Amino acid sequence: MDDIGVEVELEPDDVVDNETSLEPRFRRRKPAEERKIKDIREDDTRVALIGRAFKIDKVDYTFWLDDGTGVILVESEENILPKPDQIVRVIGRVIRGEEGPHIYGEVIQDFSAADLKALEEIRELENRIIPKLRKVTKWWSFEGGEEE
Repeated sequence: MDDIGVEVELEPDDVVDNETSLEPRFRRRKPAEERKIKDIREDDTRVALIGRAFKIDKVDYTFWLDDGTGVILVESEENILPKPDQIVRVIGRVIRGEEGPHIYGEVIQDFSAADLKALEEIRELENRIIPKLRKVTKWWSFEGGEEE
């Protein structure tokens, strides 16, 4: 039996789960990297940012996000906009253009009730501890073959 004819437009970083031809194909997105606006890198394709929304444009479904380290334009995928000064988390694709990067927001979450100070403390701990853990457990992820 042939494929069931489900077509999906793929981005370069997408992975297709297609174990058998009878199952529909699912699009799995690359995980978003937690970033501050100033720390968005050239190789980032998807990021998660937390900040205050301002300059909401109800015609173009865009808004600006300020996380204290910088500001960035966010284009809403679902035509959902935050309220002015609302704290939100945006998960989306980094789009690079002539005017600099902006975010194509795939998910916009209300983070008004989040404890941002605690979240920042957790990020700092992760940045200090996770690299040490990776170094200590490097032998554990050995995937066979000859070691260098």
